[in-house]
Amino acid sequence: MNEKATIIEMVLFKTKDGIPPKDAQKKLNELNGIVSRQDGFIFRRTALSKDGQYIDLVYWTDLRAAQRASENVMNDPKAVAIFSIIDSEQMIFKHFEVFNRYQNQ
Repeated sequence: MNEKATIIEMVLFKTKDGIPPKDAQKKLNELNGIVSRQDGFIFRRTALSKDGQYIDLVYWTDLRAAQRASENVMNDPKAVAIFSIIDSEQMIFKHFEVFNRYQNQ
């Protein structure tokens, strides 16, 4: 993990019924260009569990940058269109402050 990261943004969600995983993953990958242009962005990882739940982890330099980025992305029409595949009633969105850094060499 990058030493500059002080905040991890976590979004846990499922897509709306009827959206194939390949289509969802293609759409979610399109967010990379939008998110990566935000100040304070470090990196992003997205994964899918066997039961169809996604986790999106975005690493930020600081909480203020993460919060500004969230606002900016929610005002981006392309991002809003991508978010339309998400079942927002089951979504969990949180910011976490990093307190431990360990990486196997």
